[in-house]
Amino acid sequence: RAMPPLLPPPSARAPAMPPTTEPPAPPPEEVFVKGEREEPSTIHIPRTDTRFVAGAFGDPLKVVEVLPGMVPWRSGLPYYYVRGAPPENVGYFIDGISVPLLFHVGPGPSTIAPALVDSVDIFPGAYPARFGRYAGAVITAETTEPEAPQDGRPHGEFSARVYDANAYAITPYDNGQGTVSVSGRYGYTGLITSLIVPDYSLGYWDYQVRASHKLQGKDTFTLFAFGAHDELHYRGAPTFRVEYHRVDLRYDHPVPGGNLRIAATAKFDDALTALQTNTGAGTFAAQKDTGGRLRAELDETMTREVRLRAGADVSVTDFSEDTYPSIDGFKASVGPHTDVEGGAYGDVVWRPLRTLEVVPGVRFDGYQIRGQTRWAPQPRLATRLKLTREIAWLSALGTAHQEPTEEILAPSKIPSPIDQAPQTIYQYSEGIEAKLPSNMRVRVTGFYSHLIATDILGTSLSAEGDSGGGELFVQRDFSERLGGFLSYTLSRTVQSSGGVTTRVAWDRTHVVSLVLGYDLGNNWRVGARLFAESGRPYPEVCVANCNASNPVFENPPGNLPIFWRVDTRLEKRWVFQDGKWLAGTVECFNTFDKAEPSGDEYVPGRGLVVLNQSAIILPSIGIEGGL
Repeated sequence: RAMPPLLPPPSARAPAMPPTTEPPAPPPEEVFVKGEREEPSTIHIPRTDTRFVAGAFGDPLKVVEVLPGMVPWRSGLPYYYVRGAPPENVGYFIDGISVPLLFHVGPGPSTIAPALVDSVDIFPGAYPARFGRYAGAVITAETTEPEAPQDGRPHGEFSARVYDANAYAITPYDNGQGTVSVSGRYGYTGLITSLIVPDYSLGYWDYQVRASHKLQGKDTFTLFAFGAHDELHYRGAPTFRVEYHRVDLRYDHPVPGGNLRIAATAKFDDALTALQTNTGAGTFAAQKDTGGRLRAELDETMTREVRLRAGADVSVTDFSEDTYPSIDGFKASVGPHTDVEGGAYGDVVWRPLRTLEVVPGVRFDGYQIRGQTRWAPQPRLATRLKLTREIAWLSALGTAHQEPTEEILAPSKIPSPIDQAPQTIYQYSEGIEAKLPSNMRVRVTGFYSHLIATDILGTSLSAEGDSGGGELFVQRDFSERLGGFLSYTLSRTVQSSGGVTTRVAWDRTHVVSLVLGYDLGNNWRVGARLFAESGRPYPEVCVANCNASNPVFENPPGNLPIFWRVDTRLEKRWVFQDGKWLAGTVECFNTFDKAEPSGDEYVPGRGLVVLNQSAIILPSIGIEGGL
């Protein structure tokens, strides 16, 4: 029996392969990695953590109210005293564009779609030189880069709750060289406010439209239009209204190691605030204006150790209304006018050592405001020194200047005479931050600021204020099964005028926020927030002849009672193919319906009686999704 051949016939064999050699190595490529680096003077919360904060309703900007140094004007109103600076002195910026409103009134969301927010930073003092014109703090939101989705398809996000709904959509065009995004929110609060606080009515909406296109050489043109409207009525009378619109056209040109931006912005603002009375609205202040601004900004890494940031801007604003009531004997301010502002800034991020970062900077602004000309040089300095791999020392100092027409109007709060004066603040802080076991971080900060207000309402009078204290911030990322924040502020703010020094009306010695979130597994999460604050000083009260021409007033000693509230949140998330997701939420702001002490009055036979504002409880059932 014949044996089969061990090899196939030659015709069936594979052709012989020639000897091979290793292919030549590809030429080296330059890879640039872009990431976030915190400023030494900022408090930064990752966007991925912000949606887990109970009572914030998934809004990335609302997280600022749980940070140290933040004290709300009223519980549920998103206007804050920051390290003693009043809400009128806190500046809001979106992509470097100043806006009069960053949060909708009440415990409402931010005025920009959550999906459009890339990062949120608060600078409680001595903020970087690129920001200016506010004698207090700065809260900034940067939007996402206008990049086309990687899969080249349209994408979107949406949410709907008991009292509002919002949606966001983005689509690429021209083979991914450009994108168009549209987003907006509308509040339908009539039913819930009529049930919870029937004396009030509230409405709000906002919109954002952005179109961008890349040119040859990676230059980019972007048109960004956005705006918002808020209106609050008490017993049928308007007590607060803000509406603003911005249209920003920007040109971005990449330079080696950075970017050059040239931009022009058109704006419209309409704002009113009034005191509540038994019949509705009383004394009010209002502003209405249109204007434009040109700016240039350069951010360039010069060497491995040096990064340069510089810019300049000029703006013209025409006020058709600028109305303030007479306050404490000062005459009212009424009348249209046209103002001009301009300035330039520069700072250097210098890292001479791997363990040391020094940021010296200066800003110089010029003003033609209400017929008065002023110049304001503002030097600043921030440092970060790594003492060990886990511990760093932070230091910041600087000055900032604010003119009266820059102030932010807050609900049911008439600006004081000091708010109607040019103000310069000197700010200083020292702190230490450390990494702890279990992926925890802690920061302890001491701060002091001194404010000077001059030429109050056109007079030669001046006033000064001092604020100092300490802050504690402990953080564990929500990527851990149990995550959250603990913030505590101990502070004192006083005001001096005419040789008399007193505590300011809004001073609260102790403020604490505790935020916790727990991953239950299977995409279930539960969270809670505790907010507590010591009482403000008792306001002056009439004790005799209150309805006569010679009333007698007294300043009761001590403080109003402590206020606290608890917010809660429960979330279930489903994740599908192609990155789609859906989530259901049950959330409640002020779960136990606590009322905040707001004032006092003298009642014959009973003595001093504490007054409480109407309790604001806001339950919500919502649905969120991404497509």
